[in-house]
Amino acid sequence: MPADSPVKPRRSTRAARAEARASSAPAPLPAHAPALPVPATARRNPVVASVTGLAIGFTVLLCFKLGPPVVLGLVTVALTVSIAECYQVLRRNRFQPAVLLGLLAVPSLAVAGYLKGPQAFLLVAAAYIFATMCWYLFGITRRSPTANIGVSVAAFLWVGMLGGFAVLLLDPTAFPHRHGVAYLLGAMEATVAYDVGGYAFGSWMGAHKLAPRISPNKTWEGLLGGCVAAICVALAVTTRMAPWTWPHALELGIVVAVFAPLGDLVESMIKRDLKVKDMGTLLPAHGGLLDRVDALLFVLPATYFLVRLFHG
Repeated sequence: MPADSPVKPRRSTRAARAEARASSAPAPLPAHAPALPVPATARRNPVVASVTGLAIGFTVLLCFKLGPPVVLGLVTVALTVSIAECYQVLRRNRFQPAVLLGLLAVPSLAVAGYLKGPQAFLLVAAAYIFATMCWYLFGITRRSPTANIGVSVAAFLWVGMLGGFAVLLLDPTAFPHRHGVAYLLGAMEATVAYDVGGYAFGSWMGAHKLAPRISPNKTWEGLLGGCVAAICVALAVTTRMAPWTWPHALELGIVVAVFAPLGDLVESMIKRDLKVKDMGTLLPAHGGLLDRVDALLFVLPATYFLVRLFHG
């Protein structure tokens, strides 16, 4: 070797191994992972939106006409698709939820709640939380277990548990003679009225922002119009279905007026945090299915406890 050749210092074996481990380890998930760029969506076509809404309404009414087992199937499919949309958005934001467990737990929760009531409902929920923690404990997914357990369980509680109160309303043991079908349909009708009334009044005369940091397009005028629409539909339409009475229908309208806006704003908050406009693209001019049931997710538990009070 020439005298003036530079001599590279030998690196220790321990240092080389440490560097190799650091380079191969997955990057930690930040507390608030930045969202991937979301392409801007075009303005929604009101004609397409109306046709889609009518098609959804016809399908739902047909299922209710066919009876509780068919409604159970409809609810199960809707909740499973909704939580799949939620998981997909979370994955786009670099989270790694336990998707398989959620897609198995939500339909199990629905069927168990319908067949065996609230006890089975809670048992499935507890089993899901236990299985989710084991999912990360045993390394099926290794990345950021605390954050990913959190989003997995939160999505399940939001979509699966809150939405699952629909099947508790259908429970033929608690609400025989198809009364549960009437209770669930009444809650859905009043919630749809809130959505439609809020959109109509907000578009027509909306001027004062309701929650600009959460949902810039929502206004106090739209909120008031939606609440009035929910109460009016509850009184005019729901009272035509036994066992709804005028006082109970009024109570339902008030419940929807309180809880539907909360459910709507919660989804807006989550979408804004995840930097997405819609949770999915399944429904033309409406976004995802979760975008259509967001208000209902908060209305269903409140309706369940309301009817438990007066059903006897």
